[in-house]
Amino acid sequence: MRPLDCVRRRILRLFFIALACSALIPASGASGAERLVRIDIPPSVQVDGTAFALGDIAWISGPDGVRDVLSPLILSVEEGDVVTREQVIRAVEASGLEGVRLEVRMPDRVRVEASGSDGTPRGEGSGRFASDESLVSVIKSLAAWDGDVEVSHAGPVPEGRLVSPGSLVPGTAAATLRFRDGAGRERSLAVRMVWTRDVLVMARSVPRGQPLTAEDFVTRPMRIAKPGVYAVQLSQAVGRTSRRPLPQGKPVPLEFLSEPPAAEKGRTVLIVVRRGGLVATVKGVLLDDGIAGAVVRVRRADDKKVVLRARILDSETVEVDVP
Repeated sequence: MRPLDCVRRRILRLFFIALACSALIPASGASGAERLVRIDIPPSVQVDGTAFALGDIAWISGPDGVRDVLSPLILSVEEGDVVTREQVIRAVEASGLEGVRLEVRMPDRVRVEASGSDGTPRGEGSGRFASDESLVSVIKSLAAWDGDVEVSHAGPVPEGRLVSPGSLVPGTAAATLRFRDGAGRERSLAVRMVWTRDVLVMARSVPRGQPLTAEDFVTRPMRIAKPGVYAVQLSQAVGRTSRRPLPQGKPVPLEFLSEPPAAEKGRTVLIVVRRGGLVATVKGVLLDDGIAGAVVRVRRADDKKVVLRARILDSETVEVDVP
């Protein structure tokens, strides 16, 4: 065999080996299938009103949580009674959803037909956002919320029983409510919510470490994005101290507040020593600050070398249990 033929065979062999290996190595984008978000919309849909949720007309599949983000997105009927592909893509992009590959399977223009059973023509009130007192009551009940909530929704509230969600977290900005009528048909309603309640606001600036009094606060309504962040009752703040300065006009973060010490370092206290049924008392000096129930160090007043660990009963008394 000529040397040139050997070289050619060797090159061909390396080529086929490389080709076989490439078939075994997955493409770099293969794992992206796990992050695929697919939206399917048929050529025609029926909705109540001129504004509705994406979840009312589309079948949405993808990673966990994607449907909760995309279903409440509000769409509206454009001229010619259609929803366009571009409109859907814009709504998804505006949702802030990241790290996914979007696949929208729908015609460029989807025909939208009215499905209202009350005979209300489209454009005569059914598409305007409105607040409904009974719906507000339902939402406040789902969230166990004693503040205020402003609810806006597109179209009439469907007839029937609310079947989902079973609960809401106060501060949730948007949700899709599903109702089931007596015939077993389910309808959904996309709602947007603004949660407010009165919170404690500083009436004056208070430095760090100063005990708070009722005169330090006023109440003002505030939009709430997450409950349990700010003090809403005087009992949550009065008598406590803040680990940071509290400026006038600002709400009071609960995480800044701490219980004031029931007894302070250097205070003279009565040490109560118990052993079985015997009780003895002696004067002492606290070596630590502490709240009621805390275990601190205390030194006997008559013998500076004796340091005990005692539990604070009140501002003037600590207790030592001797086994």
